[in-house]
Amino acid sequence: MDIFIIETAGADNIEEKILLEFKKREIANSKKLKEHCFSYLMMDRILEHVYKISNRTIIFENEKPILQSREKHITISHSGNYAIFGISDYNCGIDIEEMTERNFSKIAKRMNFNADTKEEFYKEWTLYEARYKLGEEEKKEHTLMMENYCISACSSNKKENFEVYILTTKKFSNV
Repeated sequence: MDIFIIETAGADNIEEKILLEFKKREIANSKKLKEHCFSYLMMDRILEHVYKISNRTIIFENEKPILQSREKHITISHSGNYAIFGISDYNCGIDIEEMTERNFSKIAKRMNFNADTKEEFYKEWTLYEARYKLGEEEKKEHTLMMENYCISACSSNKKENFEVYILTTKKFSNV
């Protein structure tokens, strides 16, 4: 699975009219709508230029985005200043969460997570979300920490390789 991490601040540099062409859902918050549209625009460009997919129409089945052509499997998530998506030949799920301070031990207990630290909690949480998006039992999973973010990806293929591409001008010390 190729994992693309995109800084959503880039949405501010694109004309709103162009962004709205990539609107997939009704979102009341204008900042979130911009980020949503920007992430689908970036996915479209990568599908076109990296994967050479001509039919990039995205439809939704059970609220999950899929390529109408079924040429690749796609998955998407947003948190904080980033959008992230995965593209694979196999069914996949992905999640990113900004690791904010919260009463994670109370949530971990309710969710039956084995988590004693903030990092363990967010790993469990992002894996939970990625597995949900996968929609079946994962055969392979991958989690990484990127500064104050936790990212997890799951695949239905036990031989899946995970490649991460960061599309930003920012440098990360711990990736």
